[in-house]
Amino acid sequence: MSLRTSAVLTAAVVVLGAASPAFACRGVECYDEVRLPDVYRTVDRPVIVRPGYREVVDRPPVVVVRPERVMVAPGRVSYEMTPPVTRTVFQEIVVRPAGYRWASTWGPYGERRCKVPVPAEVKVVPREVLVRPGRRVRVVQPPIYAVRERAVAVRPAGRYVVDYPPVVAQERARVLVRRGGTAWVRAERTSYGW
Repeated sequence: MSLRTSAVLTAAVVVLGAASPAFACRGVECYDEVRLPDVYRTVDRPVIVRPGYREVVDRPPVVVVRPERVMVAPGRVSYEMTPPVTRTVFQEIVVRPAGYRWASTWGPYGERRCKVPVPAEVKVVPREVLVRPGRRVRVVQPPIYAVRERAVAVRPAGRYVVDYPPVVAQERARVLVRRGGTAWVRAERTSYGW
């Protein structure tokens, strides 16, 4: 190797050594400024899949149909007249009373007049006889009932609020724990002196 080549190599080592932090420090301790990377960590974190909400629900009434005895017409009291009770009887009526009449007869001695009895003329006539007179009678009519179906509300209509909680899931995510930067690290000794 020539002297010139050797000198060039020595100069290159000196220039490179001067640029190196290890060669720049001539004291007892030397430190290099190094770049620190960002520190990440994988964590489970909650994620809202669906937000919670509130719903107003109208509840219809519950109605059942029940049979019920209902008065259709109220009872009442009235008065009626009963007809009289009669009976037919037969009665003899004298149309012509009994008496006498003169009857003429002819005999050996001439005309003879005699008084002859005449019986009464009687006729049988029917006649209505009152047995019991008509009267006023009290008539009581009871109330009239019927069975009808009636709707009965067992539970009235209402309104209530239903709260639905949010749906939350766990998601794995890579999060930054510490931002990187620069730090001073003690330089290692090398064969060049440090």
